[in-house]
Amino acid sequence: MESNNIKCRDCVIKSSAVSVLNYDELGILEKGCFQTNFRKGELIFKQGSPAKHITYIRKGFVKLSKTIATNKEYIVSISKKGAYLGIQNLNKTNNTNYFSAYALTDTLVCFLDIDYFDQLIKRNGEFAAEVITYIINDEMGNFDRFLNNVQQQLPGRLANILFYFYQQVYNQNPFSLNITKAELASLIGTSRESVTRLLKDFQDDSIIKMDKNNIQILNESKLLEIKLKG
Repeated sequence: MESNNIKCRDCVIKSSAVSVLNYDELGILEKGCFQTNFRKGELIFKQGSPAKHITYIRKGFVKLSKTIATNKEYIVSISKKGAYLGIQNLNKTNNTNYFSAYALTDTLVCFLDIDYFDQLIKRNGEFAAEVITYIINDEMGNFDRFLNNVQQQLPGRLANILFYFYQQVYNQNPFSLNITKAELASLIGTSRESVTRLLKDFQDDSIIKMDKNNIQILNESKLLEIKLKG
């Protein structure tokens, strides 16, 4: 893991929110910005640790997880390039991280000082609107997936998460799944054995093709039917 300060004014990989900041405002952002590389499997930040930064993913894939009172870990979402992590920490009634974040691949992130980020929200209305839009879209996506996990039977939940990976995380078909079957099971609220059995059923029915962690959706209409039927 390596860290270095960067110049936000010179950055060519800006989010839609940061792109609306002017030269002086970018200078405010870069006062508290530093860039860090994480290797696959490394902890980026830990649940319950002090929340001092908003984390922006410049490259790679990140797993967000939460551990409950029984010490059981639940995966909340998979985030990719362009995502902000820990943005809920702008609500300063709780000064600790709500989730843990782990690099699923070699990952490059920017840590943005939360106080400077908050200052820019109060200063620039367009920036604030972009951040609010991001929060709404992120929360609605998580809400839909969690609701599906409650309402759907297991085949529907697996079909739903495969579409999630295909359309929202990797944006390609086939895709290489960067999580284990146990983590996939955590995402849809079941056991590893159930996921393994159902993936095999989907393969036997020629709905998907699997080669180790590589998944190809062969029959998108059938998978969509399973998703909609729940």
